[in-house]
Amino acid sequence: MDPVPERVLHLTVRPSSGGQLDASIFIDSSIRGRCSGGLSLSSEKDPALLSRVAHVRTLQHGLLGVPVGGAAAFIRAPLGTDHGLKMRLLDAFSEAAGPFISERGFVPIAEIGFSDSDVDDLLTRCGNRRLPQRMRSDAGDHVGVTVALSAVNALRRAKIRPDRATASVEGFGKVGSNVALELHERGIKVVAVSTREGALFDADGLDVPELVPLAERAGDGFVRKYSEADRLAAVELRSLSVDLFCPCALPGGVDAQAAGRLRCRVVVPGATVPLRPGGERMLEGRGVAYVPDLLSTSGGVLGARLARAGYAPNGQVAFIERHFSSLLEWLEGLSDREGMELGEFVEEYSLERFARMKTDAEKAHSPHDASSVALWAHANRLLPAALVRRLATRSIEIGMSPDGTDSALVVEWAGAGESV
Repeated sequence: MDPVPERVLHLTVRPSSGGQLDASIFIDSSIRGRCSGGLSLSSEKDPALLSRVAHVRTLQHGLLGVPVGGAAAFIRAPLGTDHGLKMRLLDAFSEAAGPFISERGFVPIAEIGFSDSDVDDLLTRCGNRRLPQRMRSDAGDHVGVTVALSAVNALRRAKIRPDRATASVEGFGKVGSNVALELHERGIKVVAVSTREGALFDADGLDVPELVPLAERAGDGFVRKYSEADRLAAVELRSLSVDLFCPCALPGGVDAQAAGRLRCRVVVPGATVPLRPGGERMLEGRGVAYVPDLLSTSGGVLGARLARAGYAPNGQVAFIERHFSSLLEWLEGLSDREGMELGEFVEEYSLERFARMKTDAEKAHSPHDASSVALWAHANRLLPAALVRRLATRSIEIGMSPDGTDSALVVEWAGAGESV
Protein backbone atom coordinates (compact mmCIF):
# COMPACT_ATOMS: atom_id res chain seq x y z
CA MET A 1 0.00 0.00 0.00
CA ASP A 2 1.33 3.44 -0.94
CA PRO A 3 2.02 5.80 1.99
CA VAL A 4 -0.40 8.66 2.56
CA PRO A 5 1.45 11.95 3.19
CA GLU A 6 0.63 13.95 6.27
CA ARG A 7 0.53 17.04 4.06
CA VAL A 8 1.39 18.02 0.47
CA LEU A 9 2.21 21.59 -0.55
CA HIS A 10 1.79 22.34 -4.26
CA LEU A 11 3.57 25.56 -5.19
CA THR A 12 2.99 27.51 -8.39
CA VAL A 13 4.66 30.88 -8.87
CA ARG A 14 5.18 33.10 -11.91
CA PRO A 15 8.46 34.90 -11.15
CA SER A 16 9.09 38.42 -12.46
CA SER A 17 11.90 37.03 -14.62
CA GLY A 18 9.31 35.03 -16.60
CA GLY A 19 8.29 31.40 -16.79
CA GLN A 20 6.55 29.44 -14.07
CA LEU A 21 7.60 27.44 -11.04
CA ASP A 22 5.77 24.18 -10.42
CA ALA A 23 6.98 22.48 -7.24
CA SER A 24 5.73 20.25 -4.45
CA ILE A 25 6.77 19.45 -0.89
CA PHE A 26 5.60 16.03 0.27
CA ILE A 27 5.52 15.93 4.08
CA ASP A 28 5.31 12.31 5.09
CA SER A 29 5.58 13.02 8.81
CA SER A 30 6.53 15.74 11.27
CA ILE A 31 7.70 15.99 14.85
CA ARG A 32 6.99 19.22 16.70
CA GLY A 33 5.96 20.63 13.32
CA ARG A 34 9.34 19.94 11.74
CA CYS A 35 10.47 17.74 8.90
CA SER A 36 13.49 17.35 6.65
CA GLY A 37 14.29 15.79 3.32
CA GLY A 38 15.85 16.14 -0.10
CA LEU A 39 15.30 18.92 -2.61
CA SER A 40 15.50 17.63 -6.20
CA LEU A 41 14.89 18.58 -9.78
CA SER A 42 12.42 16.10 -11.21
CA SER A 43 10.09 15.70 -14.17
CA GLU A 44 8.34 12.82 -12.37
CA LYS A 45 4.59 13.36 -11.97
CA ASP A 46 3.49 10.20 -10.13
CA PRO A 47 2.44 11.42 -6.66
CA ALA A 48 2.61 7.90 -5.20
CA LEU A 49 6.26 7.58 -6.18
CA LEU A 50 7.14 11.02 -4.83
CA SER A 51 5.27 10.28 -1.61
CA ARG A 52 7.31 7.11 -1.24
CA VAL A 53 10.55 9.12 -1.45
CA ALA A 54 9.40 11.24 1.50
CA HIS A 55 8.27 8.12 3.36
CA VAL A 56 11.72 6.54 3.04
CA ARG A 57 13.16 9.57 4.84
CA THR A 58 10.75 8.95 7.73
CA LEU A 59 11.81 5.30 7.81
CA GLN A 60 15.49 6.25 7.88
CA HIS A 61 14.89 8.69 10.72
CA GLY A 62 13.13 5.92 12.64
CA LEU A 63 15.87 3.41 11.87
CA LEU A 64 18.65 5.74 13.02
CA GLY A 65 16.88 7.49 15.87
CA VAL A 66 16.53 10.98 14.36
CA PRO A 67 13.49 12.71 15.95
CA VAL A 68 12.53 14.75 12.89
CA GLY A 69 9.80 14.07 10.34
CA GLY A 70 10.49 12.87 6.81
CA ALA A 71 9.78 14.89 3.68
CA ALA A 72 10.88 15.49 0.09
CA ALA A 73 10.64 18.51 -2.23
CA PHE A 74 10.58 18.44 -6.01
CA ILE A 75 10.91 21.29 -8.50
CA ARG A 76 9.47 20.28 -11.86
CA ALA A 77 12.30 20.52 -14.38
CA PRO A 78 14.50 18.08 -16.31
CA LEU A 79 17.73 17.03 -14.63
CA GLY A 80 19.79 18.67 -17.39
CA THR A 81 18.29 22.13 -16.77
CA ASP A 82 20.91 24.85 -17.38
CA HIS A 83 22.34 26.71 -14.41
CA GLY A 84 20.63 30.03 -15.14
CA LEU A 85 17.13 28.53 -15.29
CA LYS A 86 17.83 26.39 -12.22
CA MET A 87 18.78 29.49 -10.22
CA ARG A 88 15.61 31.28 -11.35
CA LEU A 89 13.54 28.28 -10.28
CA LEU A 90 15.32 28.25 -6.92
CA ASP A 91 14.54 31.97 -6.50
CA ALA A 92 10.88 31.29 -7.21
CA PHE A 93 10.89 28.33 -4.83
CA SER A 94 12.31 30.51 -2.05
CA GLU A 95 9.51 33.01 -2.70
CA ALA A 96 6.82 30.33 -2.54
CA ALA A 97 8.18 28.14 0.25
CA GLY A 98 10.11 30.81 2.15
CA PRO A 99 7.81 31.17 5.17
CA PHE A 100 7.67 27.42 5.69
CA ILE A 101 11.46 27.07 5.39
CA SER A 102 12.26 30.13 7.50
CA GLU A 103 10.19 28.72 10.36
CA ARG A 104 12.16 25.46 9.98
CA GLY A 105 8.96 23.59 9.24
CA PHE A 106 10.88 22.04 6.34
CA VAL A 107 14.68 21.74 6.29
CA PRO A 108 15.84 21.06 2.70
CA ILE A 109 18.87 18.93 1.87
CA ALA A 110 20.58 19.01 -1.54
CA GLU A 111 19.78 15.97 -3.65
CA ILE A 112 19.25 15.39 -7.36
CA GLY A 113 20.25 18.40 -9.45
CA PHE A 114 21.29 20.64 -6.56
CA SER A 115 24.49 21.24 -4.64
CA ASP A 116 25.01 22.14 -0.99
CA SER A 117 25.82 25.70 -2.05
CA ASP A 118 22.48 25.91 -3.89
CA VAL A 119 20.64 24.95 -0.72
CA ASP A 120 22.80 27.36 1.30
CA ASP A 121 21.68 30.17 -1.03
CA LEU A 122 18.06 29.06 -0.62
CA LEU A 123 18.32 29.10 3.16
CA THR A 124 19.92 32.56 3.07
CA ARG A 125 17.09 33.90 0.92
CA CYS A 126 14.63 32.46 3.44
CA GLY A 127 16.35 34.22 6.34
CA ASN A 128 18.15 31.18 7.79
CA ARG A 129 21.84 31.08 8.63
CA ARG A 130 24.24 29.03 6.58
CA LEU A 131 25.58 25.93 8.28
CA PRO A 132 29.26 26.40 9.20
CA GLN A 133 31.63 24.55 6.87
CA ARG A 134 32.96 22.39 9.71
CA MET A 135 29.43 21.06 10.36
CA ARG A 136 28.69 19.96 6.79
CA SER A 137 28.84 16.50 5.30
CA ASP A 138 29.02 15.04 1.80
CA ALA A 139 25.92 12.87 1.41
CA GLY A 140 27.34 11.23 -1.71
CA ASP A 141 30.38 10.01 0.22
CA HIS A 142 28.30 8.56 3.03
CA VAL A 143 25.70 6.91 0.81
CA GLY A 144 28.60 5.38 -1.09
CA VAL A 145 29.87 3.82 2.13
CA THR A 146 26.52 2.32 3.21
CA VAL A 147 25.81 1.03 -0.31
CA ALA A 148 29.23 -0.64 -0.43
CA LEU A 149 28.87 -2.15 3.05
CA SER A 150 25.40 -3.41 2.12
CA ALA A 151 26.76 -4.85 -1.12
CA VAL A 152 29.62 -6.72 0.53
CA ASN A 153 27.23 -8.21 3.06
CA ALA A 154 24.63 -9.16 0.42
CA LEU A 155 27.25 -10.76 -1.84
CA ARG A 156 28.53 -12.90 1.03
CA ARG A 157 24.98 -13.98 1.86
CA ALA A 158 24.60 -14.98 -1.79
CA LYS A 159 27.81 -17.06 -1.48
CA ILE A 160 29.75 -14.71 -3.76
CA ARG A 161 33.22 -13.61 -2.69
CA PRO A 162 33.38 -9.80 -2.96
CA ASP A 163 36.95 -9.92 -4.28
CA ARG A 164 35.71 -12.05 -7.18
CA ALA A 165 32.49 -10.14 -7.81
CA THR A 166 31.67 -7.88 -10.74
CA ALA A 167 29.43 -4.82 -10.53
CA SER A 168 27.67 -2.26 -12.71
CA VAL A 169 26.66 1.20 -11.47
CA GLU A 170 23.80 3.06 -13.16
CA GLY A 171 24.15 6.81 -12.70
CA PHE A 172 27.58 8.33 -12.09
CA GLY A 173 26.71 11.54 -10.27
CA LYS A 174 27.74 12.47 -6.74
CA VAL A 175 26.22 9.27 -5.34
CA GLY A 176 26.99 6.81 -8.13
CA SER A 177 30.61 7.88 -8.47
CA ASN A 178 31.16 7.42 -4.73
CA VAL A 179 29.41 4.04 -4.82
CA ALA A 180 31.72 2.91 -7.63
CA LEU A 181 34.78 4.16 -5.76
CA GLU A 182 33.79 2.47 -2.49
CA LEU A 183 33.09 -0.83 -4.30
CA HIS A 184 36.45 -0.58 -6.06
CA GLU A 185 38.27 0.06 -2.79
CA ARG A 186 36.68 -3.08 -1.31
CA GLY A 187 37.97 -5.26 -4.14
CA ILE A 188 34.73 -5.50 -6.14
CA LYS A 189 35.44 -5.18 -9.87
CA VAL A 190 33.34 -2.36 -11.35
CA VAL A 191 33.00 -3.37 -15.00
CA ALA A 192 30.38 -0.84 -16.17
CA VAL A 193 29.05 2.62 -15.33
CA SER A 194 26.49 4.81 -17.08
CA THR A 195 25.15 8.35 -17.35
CA ARG A 196 22.30 9.82 -19.39
CA GLU A 197 24.76 10.09 -22.31
CA GLY A 198 25.89 6.48 -22.46
CA ALA A 199 27.78 3.72 -20.66
CA LEU A 200 31.32 2.38 -20.38
CA PHE A 201 32.22 -1.31 -20.14
CA ASP A 202 35.47 -3.15 -19.49
CA ALA A 203 35.34 -6.82 -18.55
CA ASP A 204 38.71 -6.47 -16.81
CA GLY A 205 37.42 -3.67 -14.61
CA LEU A 206 37.24 0.09 -15.10
CA ASP A 207 39.84 2.41 -13.60
CA VAL A 208 37.34 4.02 -11.22
CA PRO A 209 39.86 6.36 -9.50
CA GLU A 210 40.59 7.82 -12.94
CA LEU A 211 36.93 8.08 -13.93
CA VAL A 212 35.79 10.02 -10.86
CA PRO A 213 37.82 13.22 -11.46
CA LEU A 214 37.08 12.99 -15.20
CA ALA A 215 33.34 12.92 -14.44
CA GLU A 216 33.73 15.88 -12.07
CA ARG A 217 35.33 17.90 -14.88
CA ALA A 218 33.23 16.78 -17.85
CA GLY A 219 29.88 15.86 -16.27
CA ASP A 220 27.75 13.17 -17.88
CA GLY A 221 29.69 13.57 -21.12
CA PHE A 222 32.78 11.94 -19.63
CA VAL A 223 31.59 8.63 -21.11
CA ARG A 224 32.31 10.08 -24.58
CA LYS A 225 35.77 11.27 -23.59
CA TYR A 226 37.10 8.09 -21.97
CA SER A 227 38.79 5.89 -24.57
CA GLU A 228 40.03 3.03 -22.37
CA ALA A 229 36.73 1.10 -22.36
CA ASP A 230 33.95 0.00 -24.70
CA ARG A 231 31.13 2.49 -25.17
CA LEU A 232 27.55 1.27 -24.91
CA ALA A 233 24.09 2.81 -24.96
CA ALA A 234 23.01 3.61 -21.40
CA VAL A 235 20.19 1.05 -21.50
CA GLU A 236 22.65 -1.74 -22.40
CA LEU A 237 24.18 -1.58 -18.93
CA ARG A 238 21.09 -3.34 -17.55
CA SER A 239 21.57 -6.38 -19.79
CA LEU A 240 25.18 -7.01 -18.75
CA SER A 241 25.84 -10.20 -16.80
CA VAL A 242 27.24 -9.08 -13.43
CA ASP A 243 27.03 -10.20 -9.81
CA LEU A 244 25.92 -6.80 -8.48
CA PHE A 245 23.79 -4.02 -9.95
CA CYS A 246 23.62 -0.63 -8.21
CA PRO A 247 20.93 1.76 -9.52
CA CYS A 248 22.08 5.24 -8.48
CA ALA A 249 20.09 7.45 -10.84
CA LEU A 250 16.50 8.65 -10.45
CA PRO A 251 13.62 7.46 -8.27
CA GLY A 252 11.44 4.98 -10.11
CA GLY A 253 14.07 4.34 -12.77
CA VAL A 254 13.52 0.56 -12.82
CA ASP A 255 10.05 -0.78 -13.58
CA ALA A 256 8.96 -4.42 -13.46
CA GLN A 257 9.85 -4.96 -17.12
CA ALA A 258 13.35 -3.56 -16.64
CA ALA A 259 13.79 -5.61 -13.45
CA GLY A 260 12.94 -8.70 -15.48
CA ARG A 261 15.82 -7.98 -17.87
CA LEU A 262 18.51 -7.55 -15.24
CA ARG A 263 21.20 -10.23 -15.35
CA CYS A 264 22.58 -9.99 -11.84
CA ARG A 265 22.32 -11.85 -8.55
CA VAL A 266 22.22 -8.89 -6.14
CA VAL A 267 20.71 -5.39 -6.39
CA VAL A 268 21.83 -2.72 -3.93
CA PRO A 269 20.46 0.76 -4.71
CA GLY A 270 22.17 4.09 -4.26
CA ALA A 271 18.98 5.86 -5.39
CA THR A 272 15.95 6.35 -3.19
CA VAL A 273 12.94 4.32 -4.38
CA PRO A 274 14.67 3.00 -7.52
CA LEU A 275 11.95 0.41 -8.23
CA ARG A 276 8.46 1.10 -9.49
CA PRO A 277 5.58 -1.11 -8.30
CA GLY A 278 6.16 -4.73 -9.24
CA GLY A 279 9.92 -4.34 -9.56
CA GLU A 280 10.82 -5.84 -6.20
CA ARG A 281 8.37 -8.71 -6.68
CA MET A 282 9.93 -9.41 -10.09
CA LEU A 283 13.41 -9.56 -8.56
CA GLU A 284 12.21 -11.82 -5.76
CA GLY A 285 10.54 -14.19 -8.26
CA ARG A 286 13.80 -14.48 -10.18
CA GLY A 287 15.84 -15.17 -7.05
CA VAL A 288 17.67 -11.84 -7.15
CA ALA A 289 18.61 -10.53 -3.68
CA TYR A 290 17.47 -6.95 -3.06
CA VAL A 291 18.72 -4.73 -0.24
CA PRO A 292 16.02 -2.13 0.56
CA ASP A 293 16.98 1.45 -0.26
CA LEU A 294 16.03 2.68 3.21
CA LEU A 295 19.02 0.69 4.45
CA SER A 296 21.53 1.09 1.64
CA THR A 297 21.10 4.87 1.26
CA SER A 298 20.88 5.71 4.97
CA GLY A 299 24.49 6.92 5.06
CA GLY A 300 23.35 10.37 3.95
CA VAL A 301 21.21 10.83 7.07
CA LEU A 302 23.79 9.31 9.39
CA GLY A 303 26.68 11.32 7.94
CA ALA A 304 24.78 14.59 8.37
CA ARG A 305 24.18 13.81 12.06
CA LEU A 306 27.84 13.03 12.60
CA ALA A 307 28.99 16.22 10.89
CA ARG A 308 26.76 18.34 13.09
CA ALA A 309 28.06 16.46 16.11
CA GLY A 310 31.60 17.66 15.39
CA TYR A 311 33.05 14.63 13.59
CA ALA A 312 35.69 15.33 10.95
CA PRO A 313 35.15 13.63 7.53
CA ASN A 314 37.44 10.70 8.32
CA GLY A 315 35.72 10.22 11.67
CA GLN A 316 32.31 10.23 10.01
CA VAL A 317 33.31 7.42 7.66
CA ALA A 318 34.98 5.43 10.45
CA PHE A 319 31.84 5.68 12.62
CA ILE A 320 29.60 4.52 9.76
CA GLU A 321 31.91 1.62 8.92
CA ARG A 322 31.97 0.51 12.54
CA HIS A 323 28.29 0.82 13.44
CA PHE A 324 26.34 0.36 10.21
CA SER A 325 27.74 -3.10 9.48
CA SER A 326 26.71 -4.33 12.93
CA LEU A 327 23.22 -2.86 12.56
CA LEU A 328 22.81 -4.43 9.12
CA GLU A 329 23.87 -7.88 10.30
CA TRP A 330 21.55 -7.69 13.30
CA LEU A 331 18.55 -6.66 11.16
CA GLU A 332 19.19 -9.45 8.67
CA GLY A 333 19.54 -12.04 11.42
CA LEU A 334 16.34 -10.98 13.15
CA SER A 335 14.35 -10.82 9.90
CA ASP A 336 15.53 -14.37 9.14
CA ARG A 337 14.39 -15.55 12.58
CA GLU A 338 11.03 -13.84 12.11
CA GLY A 339 10.64 -15.46 8.70
CA MET A 340 10.15 -12.07 7.01
CA GLU A 341 11.70 -10.46 3.97
CA LEU A 342 14.37 -7.97 5.00
CA GLY A 343 12.60 -4.97 3.44
CA GLU A 344 9.27 -5.76 5.10
CA PHE A 345 10.88 -6.33 8.49
CA VAL A 346 13.04 -3.18 8.43
CA GLU A 347 10.08 -1.04 7.37
CA GLU A 348 7.95 -2.26 10.29
CA TYR A 349 10.88 -1.92 12.69
CA SER A 350 11.66 1.64 11.55
CA LEU A 351 8.04 2.81 11.68
CA GLU A 352 7.64 1.52 15.23
CA ARG A 353 10.80 3.33 16.36
CA PHE A 354 9.72 6.54 14.65
CA ALA A 355 6.28 6.43 16.29
CA ARG A 356 7.92 5.99 19.70
CA MET A 357 10.24 8.96 19.15
CA LYS A 358 7.38 11.14 17.95
CA THR A 359 5.34 10.33 21.05
CA ASP A 360 8.24 11.10 23.40
CA ALA A 361 9.21 14.28 21.55
CA GLU A 362 5.72 15.67 21.66
CA LYS A 363 5.42 14.90 25.38
CA ALA A 364 8.51 16.99 26.10
CA HIS A 365 7.76 20.26 27.90
CA SER A 366 10.28 22.51 26.16
CA PRO A 367 10.73 22.95 22.40
CA HIS A 368 14.41 23.69 23.08
CA ASP A 369 16.02 20.44 24.24
CA ALA A 370 19.55 19.97 25.50
CA SER A 371 20.90 18.96 22.13
CA SER A 372 19.47 21.97 20.30
CA VAL A 373 21.17 24.27 22.77
CA ALA A 374 24.43 22.32 22.59
CA LEU A 375 24.48 22.30 18.80
CA TRP A 376 23.67 26.01 18.65
CA ALA A 377 26.53 26.70 21.04
CA HIS A 378 28.86 24.53 18.97
CA ALA A 379 27.88 26.29 15.73
CA ASN A 380 28.67 29.61 17.39
CA ARG A 381 32.00 28.32 18.79
CA LEU A 382 30.78 28.54 22.39
CA LEU A 383 31.37 24.83 23.04
CA PRO A 384 34.39 22.79 21.89
CA ALA A 385 33.79 20.15 19.22
CA ALA A 386 35.17 17.39 21.44
CA LEU A 387 32.53 18.00 24.12
CA VAL A 388 29.65 18.18 21.64
CA ARG A 389 30.93 15.04 19.96
CA ARG A 390 30.96 13.09 23.24
CA LEU A 391 27.43 14.19 24.09
CA ALA A 392 26.04 13.55 20.60
CA THR A 393 27.82 10.22 20.09
CA ARG A 394 25.87 8.68 22.94
CA SER A 395 22.58 9.77 21.35
CA ILE A 396 23.57 8.51 17.90
CA GLU A 397 24.69 5.14 19.25
CA ILE A 398 21.45 4.75 21.22
CA GLY A 399 19.45 5.75 18.16
CA MET A 400 21.11 2.96 16.15
CA SER A 401 21.07 0.44 18.98
CA PRO A 402 19.42 -2.86 17.98
CA ASP A 403 18.71 -3.62 21.65
CA GLY A 404 15.89 -1.11 21.81
CA THR A 405 15.84 2.66 21.60
CA ASP A 406 15.58 4.73 24.74
CA SER A 407 13.69 7.26 22.66
CA ALA A 408 13.28 9.75 25.50
CA LEU A 409 17.07 10.04 25.73
CA VAL A 410 17.36 10.23 21.95
CA VAL A 411 14.89 13.10 21.90
CA GLU A 412 16.75 14.85 24.70
CA TRP A 413 20.07 14.82 22.87
CA ALA A 414 19.40 14.41 19.16
CA GLY A 415 17.56 17.71 18.72
CA ALA A 416 14.29 18.36 16.93
CA GLY A 417 15.33 19.70 13.56
CA GLU A 418 18.87 20.76 14.45
CA SER A 419 20.60 17.39 14.01
CA VAL A 420 19.68 16.56 10.40
